[in-house]
Amino acid sequence: MVGCLPSFIYSCGKMDINGDLDGMWHLRMVEDLPEGTITSVKEQCIYYSIQQELITVKRLYGSESREIYETHIGRFIHTRDSLILHNFRIFQNEGIVGTSKSLAPFYLDGLTSRYAIKRLNTNEMILRSNQRELTFKKF
Repeated sequence: MVGCLPSFIYSCGKMDINGDLDGMWHLRMVEDLPEGTITSVKEQCIYYSIQQELITVKRLYGSESREIYETHIGRFIHTRDSLILHNFRIFQNEGIVGTSKSLAPFYLDGLTSRYAIKRLNTNEMILRSNQRELTFKKF
């Protein structure tokens, strides 16, 4: 298996403003709540990067995969106990708005995804919507 090697983008002079939420998160597990199934997705190399007021979602693959998913960049609203992801655009062409179909490979619930924050600390984040529970490990 080829390992996941994410790239990092940092802006000079900017401080983290979102506490433990800031950083790069590796999606490890997805629980489909209506079906009651739990799937390990860590081999899919799905990353959510949160910095300042933006979220980037990307999916990296080893050389054995021919499928490419376009990176999306969006906005979020973070409160103490919830996270709302919205306003996604395709990163390489910011004029193109993301669609439910283009966001599906990242296990997002649609154009606007609302999550309860079940757990958030320096190492782990668990987000829960009506459809699924997403478990991340900080990278």
